[in-house]
Amino acid sequence: MVTKEKLTQHLQKAKQKLAETKKGKESKYDPEIRKQKKKVKRLARKTGKIVYMEKKLAEKQTKKKKGGE
Repeated sequence: MVTKEKLTQHLQKAKQKLAETKKGKESKYDPEIRKQKKKVKRLARKTGKIVYMEKKLAEKQTKKKKGGE
């Protein structure tokens, strides 16, 4: 499974590549730009899911500790 750190690195690289692609081309319907945008969105969703899961897991653990004492 991919770690959060690796995903954030991939996301930063994808954002940089998207910015470079946008500089060279003007059309918003360009397939390369659309492909890069999709990749950025996908990676952002994946990163968000991992952050959410970690947050919920931490909440669950604190509830168990408080409820047992």
